Amino acid sequence: MSGARVLVLCCAVALLAPAARAASEAEVIDLAKKAAGASAPAREELERLAGEGDALAAHFLGRLYLNGRGVRQDEARAVEMFRKSAELGRADSAHNLGVIYERSRSPLRDLKEARRWYRLAAEKGYARSQANLGYLLTEGHGGPADADAARQWIEKAAAQSEPRGQYLLGIFTLEGRAGIERNRAEAVRLIKLAAEGKDRDAQLRLARFYSTGEGLPKDDKLALDWLRKAAGQRHPEAEFMLAAVYARGLYGVKRDDRQAAEWLRKSARDGNVEAAYQLGLAYAEGRGVAPDSSEAYGWMLHASRKGHAGAIEFVRKVQAERAKTAPAEERK
Repeated sequence: MSGARVLVLCCAVALLAPAARAASEAEVIDLAKKAAGASAPAREELERLAGEGDALAAHFLGRLYLNGRGVRQDEARAVEMFRKSAELGRADSAHNLGVIYERSRSPLRDLKEARRWYRLAAEKGYARSQANLGYLLTEGHGGPADADAARQWIEKAAAQSEPRGQYLLGIFTLEGRAGIERNRAEAVRLIKLAAEGKDRDAQLRLARFYSTGEGLPKDDKLALDWLRKAAGQRHPEAEFMLAAVYARGLYGVKRDDRQAAEWLRKSARDGNVEAAYQLGLAYAEGRGVAPDSSEAYGWMLHASRKGHAGAIEFVRKVQAERAKTAPAEERK
């Protein structure tokens, strides 16, 4: 058979072979749900689609790796998938990259990169990125502070009813920042909208408004309701304040040392150093928990490593006592 005829036959076979069909959005979503349930075939299909340039498949893979659903949690792999998806045009993937770079506790944390990816998504109209970019610009994280640019991005986010944007604009209005005239009534309105939109910082601030009567009629029941909502979203300061509510019997709540200790534990685990110190004291004194010197020392050591002066002193005393009672050969 001549070479020319072989070529013609090969071409004919290629024309007859079915072309790979792009998956629909519904199919990709279904695959993602199955992959989250630990379906290896579904995950492999998502990987194949992402490799062929399916931005949605790459986005869902990024979420799976970020949250450790159906796969081993892997931030670096999540970044790889979100980057692929963002470069294919998905603003939500660019936003997720910004979140990882801003909040990661690993070496991936890079505020300059966070600002860059938030800006990319913000310029595509992604409201939460607009708000987050505004915050970074306000605080000077990842680059120079720019109050005017911060205000513009935050106003864009608030105009889209983004709760984070409403909250930040409310704070600007409350404090009279970035060229915005101070207006307490308008600030409270914006912060209340943000709280109703489930922004946890706004929920905590609204709880304080009701607690103090600042800008709203004093109302202990509403203060407690909003405080619980913020704590329910793992806001460390709200969790700590709720611990104080139970410890002191505030807002009409019956004093409950056990509940106070539980909220201290939640707050400490979410990063509140003062909560870690207070939890250490609770274990040392047997307040709301069974006395446990090992737990007390562990929480105090944790707080001391974060620079808490009281915890540093507690650890120093424990170590000094241990040194006194150690066998002579160990003290050498």
